[in-house]
Amino acid sequence: MKLLLTSGGVSNSSIADELAKLVGKSPANVKVAYIPVAAGAEPGNKDWVIKDFINYWRYGYNYIDIVDPSADGVDWRPRLIEADIIALSGGNTFHLLDQVRKTGLDNWFNKNLKGKVYVGGSASSLLATPNIEVAGIGTFGDKNLPGLTDLTGMDWVDFEIIPHVPGWASYKDCEHYAKTTKNKVYALDDSSAISVTGGKRKVISEGAWKLYNG
Repeated sequence: MKLLLTSGGVSNSSIADELAKLVGKSPANVKVAYIPVAAGAEPGNKDWVIKDFINYWRYGYNYIDIVDPSADGVDWRPRLIEADIIALSGGNTFHLLDQVRKTGLDNWFNKNLKGKVYVGGSASSLLATPNIEVAGIGTFGDKNLPGLTDLTGMDWVDFEIIPHVPGWASYKDCEHYAKTTKNKVYALDDSSAISVTGGKRKVISEGAWKLYNG
């Protein structure tokens, strides 16, 4: 399984270069399936979603299919099978986890991600971790819209991520949260990401990041 877990998407050339290495072929020959489920639950301006698309185009990914597994009557599975990259938007983490379970996307991921690259952005990076409890911290923490009590994530990695630091959560918030978990916790700004392949991880950054419990 190859993962690129970002705070702010493919926001700079270092993250883009790492994505190209993970995919292993020219961006012009790559199909991206973009899943905006988490974004749909958030009100307000969606300029950050538009920036996601612009950044993919900027780095040569000109085939982008927008796939919504939560849409009734849409057979999304063949479209994801065709994709080389499955990229998920940011947004409300609780809503995303709820929909991933209800649509069966969680089971599909576990059976079909081999040979593909999963790109998370904020909420969808948290989805890959052991749990999404961190989504509720900070000044701008997500609201638990579906009222989830089981916050278990996909558990593909053994660490947690706090995105948009210090904007969404302060370093003080991060330090406080890290004391509540035994997991390693990465605080990332929007110029940073974590690449995971073959069980090994590395931080890709043109900005600032910090590791807690490490």
